[in-house]
Amino acid sequence: CSHTSAWHRLSCLRNMAANKTFTFEDPVEIRGSRRAASDGGVLEKTPKGMIPDFTSFGNIDLAAISPAIGVMEQNQKYTPMSRGNEYMWDEEERERGFGENLVFYTGASYIGGFTTGTVLGFFEGLRKGRNLPQKLRMNQVVNACTKRATTLGNNLGVIALMFTTFERLSLYARDKDDALNAISAAALTGGVFKSTSGPRACIAWTIVGGVGMTLVSLSGHLSSVLHRAKASTLDLTMGKQEAKE
Repeated sequence: CSHTSAWHRLSCLRNMAANKTFTFEDPVEIRGSRRAASDGGVLEKTPKGMIPDFTSFGNIDLAAISPAIGVMEQNQKYTPMSRGNEYMWDEEERERGFGENLVFYTGASYIGGFTTGTVLGFFEGLRKGRNLPQKLRMNQVVNACTKRATTLGNNLGVIALMFTTFERLSLYARDKDDALNAISAAALTGGVFKSTSGPRACIAWTIVGGVGMTLVSLSGHLSSVLHRAKASTLDLTMGKQEAKE
């Protein structure tokens, strides 16, 4: 098949397949490569024009083959696969889209604030309407629930909206996905949310937001470190048990 045209080479291969005239015309390349060392010399011992004896492939050195086919090494540590969705790149698993974060954080914050405000308003209405008749007491409870639930739900929803936006802007500006984005977003959220209450309240809430998110990030990092330490200890314990057996 020495033709330069791809069509002629394809026709030649078809004719060879029909006549079963396959030959190993480049023994130097095959014998000098790693494949010849890993196949146990099966291809090297095969005469020209004959199909290799595939039953002799049991002599293949599995250690020379890629672990992708399932070959396990004793001293090699393998990263366990996640139980959830599988991603080709780690960034896809760690990062969610801006729309997903916006809807999730805003909706969850509003529902949480509305529920908490309803509970607080219920007890506040009972406390204030203790000496009132039953109808007035029920009216007091309803008014307190409506006031507390809507106020707290709206405030938390707006805070979540600003936090998600600032976090994404920080990610685009720094081009890094780390805890500093959340810390800066929390500080900006606190400052903007209390910007109408004066400079002192604005600065105070900026510090509160930054410090609070820093503590949250440190607690999450500490939990991750402890989880890794526990996993490594478990691996060592299992290794010792297997060695004893």
